[in-house]
Amino acid sequence: MTLLFHLSDLHFGPKFNSHLSELILQDVRDAKPDLTILSGDFTMRGRVSEYQAAREYIAKLPKPIFTIPGNHDQPLHPRGLPERLVNPWRRYKEFIHGTVDASVQVGDVFVVGVNSNNRIFPGGIWTFAQRKFIEHEFLRAPKNLCKIFVTHHHLEWNGKYRPFGTWFPTAQLNWLARLGVELILNGHTHVPLTLQTPQGMVIAQAGTCMSGRVRHGHGNAYNRIVIKPQALCVQVMGYDSNADRFVQKSENEFPRHASPVTFSPAGAIA
Repeated sequence: MTLLFHLSDLHFGPKFNSHLSELILQDVRDAKPDLTILSGDFTMRGRVSEYQAAREYIAKLPKPIFTIPGNHDQPLHPRGLPERLVNPWRRYKEFIHGTVDASVQVGDVFVVGVNSNNRIFPGGIWTFAQRKFIEHEFLRAPKNLCKIFVTHHHLEWNGKYRPFGTWFPTAQLNWLARLGVELILNGHTHVPLTLQTPQGMVIAQAGTCMSGRVRHGHGNAYNRIVIKPQALCVQVMGYDSNADRFVQKSENEFPRHASPVTFSPAGAIA
């Protein structure tokens, strides 16, 4: 059994809630997860001061930690515009992690994550090189491990007003399923969501864990995920102001379906 904590959209900067950050830090320390995954938006405007605060916080979290950037992690202020156009991920690489795409094997899971953001367009884009990276990493993963894909932008949305998400989501989901992915983690929308796709994969979308920028009536939340031999269990942990702590708001368990891996040339959209 493997325990994961999934945090997203920390948004150090305006509307950041330091009290919630301390509660979550204690939750992670108490649970001692096998891996903590942070799926982007560490800052609000990509300012150096915000990155410094994010780095200091991440340093307090138990290791190991897996990160990818979000759209707000590019400079989003007038003085940062030249850097956004020329080298948008310099600060992320300096303060958070040296690469924007990454993979890791921890216990019974193999995790691949990519930067789904774009300096000009709203995001939700995987380049040809990234698709080659995703394919290469999942194809080399040892068999019988739970394959997890991490991206910032969502592939599914069940709300009324759809924010901009991943381009060609159905084709991307079909492709990930062929690579044997069982679990997809994302943030971006600030709305918790847990579902199983028609392809049989589980999507666990995290809300914003520490920012006051909550949406559609959803409060602050993060995901606690248990990988069992025969099932995936996703627990949404939401902040309860009366108890002044994060409590379990929902729990969904899905049977694991081993997907056969069939080679699909990178870049091909079925």
